[in-house]
Amino acid sequence: MLINWFTVVAQIVNFLILVALLRWFLYQPILQVMQKRQNRLEQQWQEVEITQKEAQKTIDHYHQKQEDLEQQRQDFLAQARADAEQERKQLLTEARQDIAAQRHTWQESWYQEKATFLRTLRQQIIQQTLNIARQAVASLANAPLEQQMIRVFCDRLTQLETEKHDAIGRALAQSDQPLQIISHFDIPADLRHQLIDTLQAQWAIAQSPQFVTDRQLMCGIQLKLAGQEVCWNLDTYLKNLEQRLTDAMNQS
Repeated sequence: MLINWFTVVAQIVNFLILVALLRWFLYQPILQVMQKRQNRLEQQWQEVEITQKEAQKTIDHYHQKQEDLEQQRQDFLAQARADAEQERKQLLTEARQDIAAQRHTWQESWYQEKATFLRTLRQQIIQQTLNIARQAVASLANAPLEQQMIRVFCDRLTQLETEKHDAIGRALAQSDQPLQIISHFDIPADLRHQLIDTLQAQWAIAQSPQFVTDRQLMCGIQLKLAGQEVCWNLDTYLKNLEQRLTDAMNQS
């Protein structure tokens, strides 16, 4: 069989032309389309990556915001607890101060009421004691109370301690002022003479004493001269009784 080389060469040329035509008109456009598509896909992928990064940033930002809000909430709760505790302490302090002030006011009122009560009671006791003393002395001694008091006071003058007796003697010798006899009541003339006789017997006084009436002296008599004094009255007994009553009330 003979080979027609012309035909072979023609076929080869045709094939090459076909390949060239296919490459130029078909394959190249397909490659370009594929390249464009690949470029578009790569661009879209980059955009997706950018979008994912932005989304991740948004998520991270949201999480940070959430953490910040949680921290702010914790701080707010802590501050609220601290403020509430401070307010509780302040109210407790004010309540204690109010209670202390009320207690102080109550105590002051109680002390005033107690003092008023004691003054009233003391006055009543003094009056009742004077009345009872007058009646008792008058009944037992068959003499007025004033006479009995003068007698007791004269006995007291005669029974003074030596040191006190000498001090009054020195005061009489050194002072130009008259000796004073102070009493709660007006001393009658006969009782004055009894006192003067007692004073003459004890100190040989040069001038008669000065008799003074003092209603503040609770049912008693007082000898007074230049810083020296001899006193006998019911006030001492009443003060002791008052102190006992005060102690009893304090214990109650």
